[in-house]
Amino acid sequence: MTTATSARPRRDRIAASLSALTLTVGALIAAAATPAHADDPHTYCGLKVVGAIEERYVQMGGPTGQLGCPLTEELANPDGVGRRTQFKNGTIYWHPRTGAWPVWGDIGARWCQEGCERGWLGYPTSAELRVGNEAHQNFRCGTIYWQAWPERGAMMTRLSENRCS
Repeated sequence: MTTATSARPRRDRIAASLSALTLTVGALIAAAATPAHADDPHTYCGLKVVGAIEERYVQMGGPTGQLGCPLTEELANPDGVGRRTQFKNGTIYWHPRTGAWPVWGDIGARWCQEGCERGWLGYPTSAELRVGNEAHQNFRCGTIYWQAWPERGAMMTRLSENRCS
Protein backbone atom coordinates (compact mmCIF):
# COMPACT_ATOMS: atom_id res chain seq x y z
CA MET A 1 0.00 0.00 0.00
CA THR A 2 2.86 2.32 0.72
CA THR A 3 4.30 1.68 -2.74
CA ALA A 4 1.01 2.49 -4.53
CA THR A 5 0.52 5.65 -2.48
CA SER A 6 4.08 6.91 -3.11
CA ALA A 7 3.86 6.10 -6.85
CA ARG A 8 0.82 8.35 -7.38
CA PRO A 9 2.58 11.67 -6.49
CA ARG A 10 5.48 10.59 -8.71
CA ARG A 11 3.10 9.92 -11.64
CA ASP A 12 1.41 13.27 -11.01
CA ARG A 13 4.77 15.06 -11.11
CA ILE A 14 5.71 13.28 -14.34
CA ALA A 15 2.34 14.12 -15.89
CA ALA A 16 2.69 17.78 -14.86
CA SER A 17 6.22 17.90 -16.28
CA LEU A 18 5.04 16.37 -19.58
CA SER A 19 2.18 18.88 -19.79
CA ALA A 20 4.58 21.79 -19.25
CA LEU A 21 6.97 20.34 -21.83
CA THR A 22 4.12 19.95 -24.35
CA LEU A 23 3.07 23.59 -23.86
CA THR A 24 6.67 24.79 -24.27
CA VAL A 25 7.23 22.75 -27.43
CA GLY A 26 3.89 23.96 -28.86
CA ALA A 27 4.85 27.58 -28.23
CA LEU A 28 8.25 27.07 -29.87
CA ILE A 29 6.67 25.46 -32.95
CA ALA A 30 4.14 28.28 -33.25
CA ALA A 31 6.86 30.90 -32.93
CA ALA A 32 9.00 29.19 -35.56
CA ALA A 33 6.06 28.97 -37.99
CA THR A 34 5.19 32.67 -37.66
CA PRO A 35 7.09 34.96 -40.06
CA ALA A 36 9.25 37.55 -38.33
CA HIS A 37 7.06 40.38 -39.68
CA ALA A 38 3.68 38.82 -38.88
CA ASP A 39 2.86 41.67 -36.48
CA ASP A 40 3.99 44.26 -39.03
CA PRO A 41 0.99 46.41 -40.07
CA HIS A 42 2.25 46.26 -43.68
CA THR A 43 1.90 42.46 -43.84
CA TYR A 44 -1.03 40.90 -45.68
CA CYS A 45 -1.48 37.13 -46.02
CA GLY A 46 2.11 36.70 -44.81
CA LEU A 47 3.75 39.09 -47.32
CA LYS A 48 4.81 42.69 -46.93
CA VAL A 49 3.20 45.40 -49.11
CA VAL A 50 4.60 48.92 -48.74
CA GLY A 51 4.55 52.50 -49.98
CA ALA A 52 2.22 53.79 -52.68
CA ILE A 53 1.46 50.23 -53.76
CA GLU A 54 0.19 49.46 -50.26
CA GLU A 55 -1.89 52.67 -50.21
CA ARG A 56 -3.62 51.67 -53.45
CA TYR A 57 -4.03 48.08 -52.24
CA VAL A 58 -5.71 49.23 -49.01
CA GLN A 59 -7.97 51.63 -50.99
CA MET A 60 -9.05 48.62 -53.05
CA GLY A 61 -9.99 46.60 -49.96
CA GLY A 62 -6.73 44.79 -49.18
CA PRO A 63 -6.86 40.98 -49.07
CA THR A 64 -10.68 40.93 -49.22
CA GLY A 65 -10.80 43.34 -52.18
CA GLN A 66 -10.61 42.71 -55.92
CA LEU A 67 -6.91 41.86 -55.97
CA GLY A 68 -6.90 39.28 -53.15
CA CYS A 69 -3.74 38.30 -51.30
CA PRO A 70 -0.26 39.29 -52.46
CA LEU A 71 1.79 36.63 -54.22
CA THR A 72 5.07 38.57 -54.09
CA GLU A 73 6.64 41.32 -52.10
CA GLU A 74 7.69 44.43 -54.04
CA LEU A 75 9.64 43.64 -57.21
CA ALA A 76 11.83 45.95 -59.32
CA ASN A 77 10.65 46.36 -62.90
CA PRO A 78 13.10 45.79 -65.77
CA ASP A 79 13.45 49.57 -66.34
CA GLY A 80 15.12 49.85 -62.93
CA VAL A 81 12.77 52.69 -61.91
CA GLY A 82 9.26 51.28 -61.51
CA ARG A 83 8.08 48.70 -59.00
CA ARG A 84 5.28 46.16 -58.82
CA THR A 85 3.61 43.76 -56.43
CA GLN A 86 1.72 40.79 -57.82
CA PHE A 87 -1.56 39.72 -56.24
CA LYS A 88 -3.84 36.75 -56.77
CA ASN A 89 -6.04 38.65 -59.24
CA GLY A 90 -3.72 41.26 -60.73
CA THR A 91 -0.69 43.47 -60.24
CA ILE A 92 -0.19 47.00 -58.93
CA TYR A 93 2.47 48.88 -60.88
CA TRP A 94 4.17 52.00 -59.56
CA HIS A 95 6.32 54.62 -61.29
CA PRO A 96 7.32 58.02 -59.84
CA ARG A 97 5.70 59.85 -62.81
CA THR A 98 2.41 57.93 -62.91
CA GLY A 99 1.76 56.64 -59.37
CA ALA A 100 0.46 53.22 -58.33
CA TRP A 101 -2.30 51.61 -60.41
CA PRO A 102 -3.72 48.08 -60.66
CA VAL A 103 -3.78 46.13 -63.91
CA TRP A 104 -5.70 42.85 -64.31
CA GLY A 105 -8.10 40.82 -66.43
CA ASP A 106 -8.49 41.19 -70.18
CA ILE A 107 -7.14 44.74 -70.20
CA GLY A 108 -4.05 43.56 -68.32
CA ALA A 109 -3.62 40.66 -70.76
CA ARG A 110 -3.85 43.02 -73.75
CA TRP A 111 -1.43 45.47 -72.12
CA CYS A 112 1.10 42.67 -71.70
CA GLN A 113 0.59 41.62 -75.34
CA GLU A 114 1.85 45.14 -76.10
CA GLY A 115 4.87 44.68 -73.80
CA CYS A 116 3.50 45.65 -70.35
CA GLU A 117 5.35 48.65 -68.88
CA ARG A 118 8.18 48.25 -71.44
CA GLY A 119 5.75 48.42 -74.38
CA TRP A 120 4.61 51.51 -76.28
CA LEU A 121 1.69 52.10 -73.89
CA GLY A 122 3.97 52.58 -70.87
CA TYR A 123 2.83 52.51 -67.25
CA PRO A 124 -0.85 52.73 -66.20
CA THR A 125 -2.12 56.20 -65.24
CA SER A 126 -5.57 55.20 -63.99
CA ALA A 127 -7.53 52.29 -62.62
CA GLU A 128 -9.86 50.36 -64.89
CA LEU A 129 -13.00 52.41 -65.38
CA ARG A 130 -16.10 50.28 -65.99
CA VAL A 131 -19.57 51.28 -67.17
CA GLY A 132 -21.99 48.46 -67.94
CA ASN A 133 -20.34 45.96 -70.26
CA GLU A 134 -17.58 48.38 -71.27
CA ALA A 135 -14.34 49.33 -69.57
CA HIS A 136 -11.19 51.25 -70.35
CA GLN A 137 -7.87 51.95 -68.71
CA ASN A 138 -5.47 54.78 -69.39
CA PHE A 139 -1.74 54.29 -69.82
CA ARG A 140 1.00 56.86 -70.28
CA CYS A 141 0.90 56.65 -74.08
CA GLY A 142 -2.56 55.26 -74.85
CA THR A 143 -5.82 53.72 -73.69
CA ILE A 144 -7.13 50.17 -73.85
CA TYR A 145 -10.87 49.83 -74.38
CA TRP A 146 -12.72 46.61 -73.56
CA GLN A 147 -16.28 45.61 -74.40
CA ALA A 148 -18.15 42.42 -73.58
CA TRP A 149 -20.53 40.95 -76.12
CA PRO A 150 -22.54 38.50 -73.99
CA GLU A 151 -24.87 37.60 -76.84
CA ARG A 152 -21.86 36.44 -78.88
CA GLY A 153 -19.95 35.02 -75.92
CA ALA A 154 -16.96 37.20 -76.78
CA MET A 155 -15.17 40.39 -75.90
CA MET A 156 -13.19 42.92 -77.84
CA THR A 157 -10.29 45.18 -76.98
CA ARG A 158 -9.06 48.12 -78.99
CA LEU A 159 -6.23 50.54 -78.49
CA SER A 160 -6.11 54.28 -78.74
CA GLU A 161 -2.77 56.02 -79.05
CA ASN A 162 -2.20 59.23 -77.12
CA ARG A 163 0.71 61.56 -77.40
CA CYS A 164 3.33 60.17 -75.10
CA SER A 165 4.71 62.77 -72.72
